[in-house]
Order: sequence, then C-alpha cells, then structure tokens
Amino acid sequence: FEGVTLRSDVLKYITLIDTPGVLSGEKQRLNRGYDFCQVCSWFAGRADLILLLFDAHKLDISDEFKNAIESLKGNEDKIRCILNKADQVDRQKLMRIYGALMWSMGKVMRTPEVLRVYIGSFWDQPLVYEDNKELFEMESNDLMRDLKDLPRNSAVRKINELVKRVRTAKVHAYIISSLKEQMPMMMGHAKKQAQLIQDLPAQFRSLVKKYNLAYGDFPEIGAYQAALKEAEFSKFHSLKQKLIDDSEAVLSRDIPRLMEALPRSLDPMDQEDITNVKTPLQFASNNATNVVYAQQVDMNPWGDDNGVNITKNPVANEWSLAGYIPQYEGKFNSSQVNGYISGGAAKNILQSTGAPVSVLRKVWELADHDKDGQLSLHEFVIAMYFAEQAKAGNPLPATLDPSMIPPR
Repeated sequence: FEGVTLRSDVLKYITLIDTPGVLSGEKQRLNRGYDFCQVCSWFAGRADLILLLFDAHKLDISDEFKNAIESLKGNEDKIRCILNKADQVDRQKLMRIYGALMWSMGKVMRTPEVLRVYIGSFWDQPLVYEDNKELFEMESNDLMRDLKDLPRNSAVRKINELVKRVRTAKVHAYIISSLKEQMPMMMGHAKKQAQLIQDLPAQFRSLVKKYNLAYGDFPEIGAYQAALKEAEFSKFHSLKQKLIDDSEAVLSRDIPRLMEALPRSLDPMDQEDITNVKTPLQFASNNATNVVYAQQVDMNPWGDDNGVNITKNPVANEWSLAGYIPQYEGKFNSSQVNGYISGGAAKNILQSTGAPVSVLRKVWELADHDKDGQLSLHEFVIAMYFAEQAKAGNPLPATLDPSMIPPR
C-alpha cells in the first residue's frame, strides 16, 4: 500500500482508499497473490461510501469486476457510480451510454433501487465536447456534496447498525426462548433438539406470525442450525419481557430522537432554496435539446400536484400521531436505509393500501414535510395515517394540522 497526503478541505474529515485496477481479458487470469474480491468485501463493510468508476467509452464489466461488485452485497446503499471521461462523447451518445450503464449495473446488482450515477470529466484537462459543461459542473458539485456529508452519514450508519443489532438481539431472544419452551421436562432431550433444529424454518415462520417480526431480522438458517447443534436448549434462558419492552422503547423513542438531533447536512448548499437548483440528467426528447434541466419544485414520486407549501410550526409541544408509531414502525424498519425510506420504496408501500394515485399524491405532499424526497419515521407515520384515512373515505386536509407536524 502507498499513501499520499494533500491539502484539501474535503480530506480533513475523510480518507480515500483506491483499489488496484480491475483486470480484464487475459490479464484477469493472472494470480494477484491475494483474494481481490475478499479484500474488496472487507473494505466495503468498513467504508461509508463506495465509488465504482467507469469510462464513458469503455463500459464492459469483466469477470473480475463483476465478482468484485457481487462481493459488495449488503452494502448497496453505499454504492455510487462515476461515469468518467463523459466529455469524450457527444450529448446523444452520452444519453445512450448512461442507459447502457444503468442496464448493465441492474443485471449485476440485482436490486430494485436505482444507483446514483455522477457524470463528468474528473480531471483538469479541457473538455473535448462542451455540450454538457453545465451538467458536468452540477454533477461535480453533487459529488462533492455527497463527500462532505460523509461525516454525518457515518454517524447515521453507526446508529443504523445499532438499530440492526437491537432488532437482531430481540429476534434471537424470541428464538432461543421458544426453543427452550418446547423441550421436554425429563427425557428425550437429544431427539427433540434434533427435531427442532431440522424444523427451524417452520419455527421462524411461527415466531414471525406470533410476534409480528420481520423476516429480514432473522439469521441465515443454515448458519444458525450449525450453531444450534453445539448448544443445549435446556440451558437457554427464558424470555424476559422487560428487556424486550426496553428494546422496543429504544427503537421507537430514543433512536428517532437521536436521528433528529443530527444535522441534516454539513454542506451550506443544502440550506438554499431547492426550487432554484436544477435536477441533473433528466433525458427527454423535444425540439430544442435531448437534455432537460427540470426545476426541482418537489420530489413527489407521484408527480406534481400544484404543490402545497406547508409552514413549519415552531410550537408543537406534543405530536398528535405518536400513538400510531408502534402500528407502522415495523413496515418502516423493514424498508428504511439510514433512518429514511426512499421515495420509490414508500411508493410501493403506500400503493399497497389501495388508495387511488391522485389521493396518494396528496398524501405525499402532506407527509414529506421537509420536501427531501424521502420519509423519516414520523413522516412515514403521517403518510400511512392519511392513506388509511383516505381509504376509509375521509377527506384529506389542505395542510397539516400544527399538532401533526413532525417533531425535529
């Protein structure tokens, strides 16, 4: 390994780690002397952001690159793509290259979420084609903003890992206490234990239904079965409901407060009026140009509905929808990333309520109070509450009641 120090404001708070170039063709058959994919996986688990670099004129994904990307499984929320040297192609070819990159990455990543792609020419040489100069500048600014947000995102990730560990520990407590309860009092321990291990998938399904747990919080069955073979079920501890209640209080009360105490961004750019910021890379076809910079009035996944400007209430002492948090928290936790549900994920959940799209558009306007295109726990509760109200035939308000405005 080699290290380099540079004078840069960005590097005061972050460290960049560059991997060796990915081999392709005959070169990828050479022996590196170490497991490249395993090393990538090790760093990915400890990094806060993963950048995959592509050249605009060379999008092919070699076998080694594909294996390296697959080794990043479980860290999809950290991955960003950089389409470099995009100035070497004209605007029409860039549109096709961008689509080809998204298609290729979709096949490799196998995830419904769309990866964020930054487009530009990230060096100090003059642009070959200057058609997209303004786009490249905005993309570069967005990338720098993403890097500046890493310190905050690192804190969010640590909180998210804590949430994951709490939920995993709670599920583990339910599993071992359930297995202990099913053991015989006197004889036949070994036979019953072997039967329970063999029937572990059915045990998991039973616990999901009994305690309304999420399948994603359960351990991998094969590894868990192997670990159980080394244990004695009769020595397991019984369930202590007080500890379960304490963990629920941490997840429903303490963690949201901790998340809301964090600054939304370390970049002063985020304090500007977003209606004056252009949204990059929205390709469309019209008589003037193939690239449209749309005014970012809102980020409602159901589109614009003339916009509703909701004014924050500085005096909300008690949130009126607090009682609905336990009802919707499970759905929120099963889809949230870093304490927020993306617009796409929220869209799928809200559509499952059966409310019409026109109603859900209005629901989103009410729920996405800070207009950032994603929902916090409190905003998600607002969305689900109004979706259910609309489904029941109750009219939606024009604006949020002051008592319903999400606490900060």
